[in-house]
Amino acid sequence: MLPPFHSPPPALGRGVVVLAGDEVPEAWQDVRRVVVDEGVLAAPATTLRALHESWAARRPAAVVLGVDPARLRAPAVLAAEPWTVAPDLEPGLERLQFLVWANTYDARGGAGPTWWWGRKAERLGARAVDDDGPGDVVLPDGRRAWVDGGPRSPLDPAALGAEVVHRESVDLGTLRVAPRPRAPTADLAPDQLAAVGAVAGATRVLAPAGSGKTRVLTERLRHLLDRGWEPELVLAVAYNVRAREELEERTPGLGARVQTLNSLGLSVLREARGRAPQVITEREVRRELEALVPLGRGRRRVNTDPYAAYLEGLTAIRLGLRDPAEVEASRDDVPGLADAFPRYRAALRDRGVVDFDDQVYGAVEALLADPDLRARLASRARHLLVDEFQDLTPAHVLLLRLLALPGLEVFGVGDDDQVIYGYNGADPAFLLGYEALFPGAASSPLEVNYRCPAAVVEGARRLLGYNRRRVEKVIRPGPAAEPAPEALRVEQLPAERSAGGLVDLVQAWLAEPGTAPGSVAVLARVNSLLLAPTVALGQAGIPVAQRVGPEVLERPGVRAALAYLRIGADPDRFTTADLLEVLSRPSRALPPWFREKWVRPRASWSVRAVHQAADNVQSATDSAKVRQLATDLEVVVEALAGGTTREVLTAIREQVGLGGAMGLLDASKGGQVSSQLDDLEALEQVAALQPDPAAFEPWLRAALASPSDPAGVTVSTIHRVKGLAWDRVAVVGVTDGLLPHRLAEDVEEERRIFHVAVTRGRRSVVVLADAARPSPFLEELRGTAARPAERPPAPPSRTASPARRAATPAAEAAPLSAEGAQLEEALKTWRRGRARADGVAAFIVASNAVLRAVAEARPGSLEELARVPGIGPTKLELYGDELLSVVAGS
Repeated sequence: MLPPFHSPPPALGRGVVVLAGDEVPEAWQDVRRVVVDEGVLAAPATTLRALHESWAARRPAAVVLGVDPARLRAPAVLAAEPWTVAPDLEPGLERLQFLVWANTYDARGGAGPTWWWGRKAERLGARAVDDDGPGDVVLPDGRRAWVDGGPRSPLDPAALGAEVVHRESVDLGTLRVAPRPRAPTADLAPDQLAAVGAVAGATRVLAPAGSGKTRVLTERLRHLLDRGWEPELVLAVAYNVRAREELEERTPGLGARVQTLNSLGLSVLREARGRAPQVITEREVRRELEALVPLGRGRRRVNTDPYAAYLEGLTAIRLGLRDPAEVEASRDDVPGLADAFPRYRAALRDRGVVDFDDQVYGAVEALLADPDLRARLASRARHLLVDEFQDLTPAHVLLLRLLALPGLEVFGVGDDDQVIYGYNGADPAFLLGYEALFPGAASSPLEVNYRCPAAVVEGARRLLGYNRRRVEKVIRPGPAAEPAPEALRVEQLPAERSAGGLVDLVQAWLAEPGTAPGSVAVLARVNSLLLAPTVALGQAGIPVAQRVGPEVLERPGVRAALAYLRIGADPDRFTTADLLEVLSRPSRALPPWFREKWVRPRASWSVRAVHQAADNVQSATDSAKVRQLATDLEVVVEALAGGTTREVLTAIREQVGLGGAMGLLDASKGGQVSSQLDDLEALEQVAALQPDPAAFEPWLRAALASPSDPAGVTVSTIHRVKGLAWDRVAVVGVTDGLLPHRLAEDVEEERRIFHVAVTRGRRSVVVLADAARPSPFLEELRGTAARPAERPPAPPSRTASPARRAATPAAEAAPLSAEGAQLEEALKTWRRGRARADGVAAFIVASNAVLRAVAEARPGSLEELARVPGIGPTKLELYGDELLSVVAGS
C-alpha cells in the first residue's frame, strides 16, 4: 500500500510525471507542461533546457511522457574518435532521463503520486509518514524528513517543518540529514564571499589577475564540506601538480579530493581497463614516432629535436580535438602525421601504455564508448570545482562535462582575459558561453586585484578595454594598493640600447634596500628575445635563474648569420659546412647538382674559389647565381673589415638579404609564431654588447654556457609564468611586430598576453620598447588609442555544434593541362629520388596534393612557391630551391 500523498512545500519545487492522455493531478494544473515525445527524443535540446531550468530553479513542471520511459534509459555508445566531436556533446538521453525523474512524483496511469526517493529511503531504514504531518519519511531516530530531489542547495528545516535528506545521500546508501544552512566563515572580501557561498551548483567565477582565485576555490571546497556535502561526491580539479599541492595544503583534514586534469584522466583509464596504464616518457614517444615517420636530410641538427613538431601536432589533435589531416596541412613541419596518428595510438594500446596527452584523450574515448563507465564515474563527481578554467582545451572541457553529467554542476574559476594558450585550443568561448556548457549556471565575478599597484590595475583595465571578445567586468585595485603612478612606466629606447637599458633598470632595482635578484623578473613575448637579457645581465654580474641556452644558436637564421660572420672573418679559408649553410639563405635557386658536384667535394673554400667556380660553371644563368653568392660574401668581408658586430649583422640582414629570406620563411608559417626574423633581431640586440665581430661568436657561446642561479633574476617568456608574480617586472620587446606579433592571427590574444605580463608585478612594472617601433599596445595601455566604433557579434564558439566537425567531400580536382601533367610527373620523379636520398617515405618529402598544387601554380620564385598550399617553412627551407629547379626545367 502506497503512503498518503502530502502536498510538499513549494520551496522543494517538485513536479510530476504523467503519461500522454492522463489527467495532470490537481496540484500541478497550473504549472509548466513539458511534453516528451518522439520529436524530443530526436532533437532534445529545447526540452532539455526547459527541464533543466525548472529543476535548477525549483519551479515545478508537469512532464507528459509520450514515449516508453525505457527509451530514456537506452545507453548511448559512441565508438568515435574524440576529435570528431565537440566539447558540448550530449551523449544520448541520460540527462533527459535524469531531469524527467530527479524531482518529480510518478503519477503515470492515474495512480496516486509516488515519491520514489521516499521509497528508496525506506529501504535504508526510514518509514513512510502515515499521518498529515510534514515530511516524506520518519528517520530511524524519529525525526521527520523530506527527501530532496532538487539541486543541492541550502534548505531551512524550520521553514519546511522537517529535516532534509538529499537524494545524493540516499544514492550513497545513507540517511544523512543535511546541516542547517550556513554562510561561509572565511575572512574574505564581499565579492569573494559571494562566490564561495554561491547557491547554484553550476557557477562561473570570473577571477581577474590578483583577485584571489585560489583562495576562493579553496574556501568553496571547505564550505561545501562544512555544509555536509559528502567528500566522495565533491572533486576539485587543478590544472597542474603545483596547483593541486596548493589546494591540498590549504584544506588539511577535510578529506577533500583534489586531482589534476591528467591524474583525473588516468583514474578514468584505471577504471575502464582494470588497472592504471603506464605513462611513457617523451623519449619513448619519440622512439615510437621514429618507427612511424622516419625523418631524413636536413631534419636532424645538434641541440634540436626533430620530433618536437610531431609532439605539438599530437597535442593539437588530442587536446584541441582537431582533425589530424587539418593539423598536418596547417603546420607543414609534420609530414605524415595524419597517417601516423591512428598507428601511433594503436601502438600505445598494444603496449598497454599512454603518453601525457593520452591520459585525457584516452579517458574521453573510454567515457564516450561506455555509458556504464560514464554513469559510475559521474556518480563520484556530482560537484566539480575547476581551477584555471580559461586554460582548458576542448578535450579538457569534454572530459569534465562527461564526468559532470547529468547535473552538470561545475564551479569553474577562471578569467577570459587570461586566455593565452590558443595554440593548444584554449578559447575565451568556454567562459563566455559557460551557461551553454553548464545550463543554469550563475555568474559570480571577483572585482578586486589585490596583487598589483593601482597604476598597473588601471593600465591593464584600459588595455583590455580594446578587446571585443570578452566578458565586461569591473576590475579595481585593492584597498592597500600603492597609488604611485610611477609603479607602471614605459621606457622607449633605441634598439641598440635595449639590453643596456635593461641592465641599468635591474641594477637600480637591486640597489634598493631589501631587493633580491629573485624578486625580479624579465619577461618577453617569444623565447629568442630573451637572448640579449640573458647575456646582458650575466655580463653585468647579475645572477640569472631561468635563462636561454646555446640551443638558440641552432635556429636557421642564427646559424646562417653566424656562418656569414665566420666566412667574413676568414675569407681565404672557411669550411664547406659554412658555405652550404649560406648557399640557400637567401635562396639563389642553384640546382642540386651544384652542391653535390662543386661544393661538397672540397674540404674548405675561399671567396676567390667561389669566384672561380662561377667562371667554370657552364650555364650562364647558374654562373650568374654563383657570382652573386661570391659578391654577397664580399659584402660581409667589407662590412667586417671596419664595422661593429651589429653593423655587420645589419649588412647580412639587409644587403645580403638574409632578413628577406627569413621573412619569407615566416610568411609561409600560416600564423605560427616562431619567427626567424625575431632571431635575427635578438642577435643584433646582443651584438651591441660585443662590438668585435671576430670575437662575437666565441664570446656569445661562452656567455650562454654560464650556469643558472636558482636565486637569480627570472628571465622567461610570458607564457611560462602565468600564475606567478614578482615584486618588480620588466617587460621587454614591446615593439611593433613583436607584441602584437606579426605572425599572430588573433590580436586580442596578443593583448591578453601583454596584460598577463604587466599584471605579474606586485610593486613596479616597467615596459621597455623600441623607440623607433613602439607597439600599438602602448597607447592602449595609456588609454589614448582610438576606440572601436562598435562591438561586432562574437565569432562562433568552438562549442557551437558537433556538426562543424562533419567531413565534407573534397571538390573534384580539375584535370591538369598537358604541360601541368608533365610537370607533375617530373615532380614525382624528383620526389622519388629525394626520398631515396633522405631514407624516408615519399609522402614525408611531399604529398601528391602538394605536388599537384606546385604543378598548377608553376612558381618562378620562392615568394610564389611560399604561396602554394602545403608549402610551409620546412618544405621551403629543405626543398624550395630544388622544386624551383624542377619547375624551371620542365
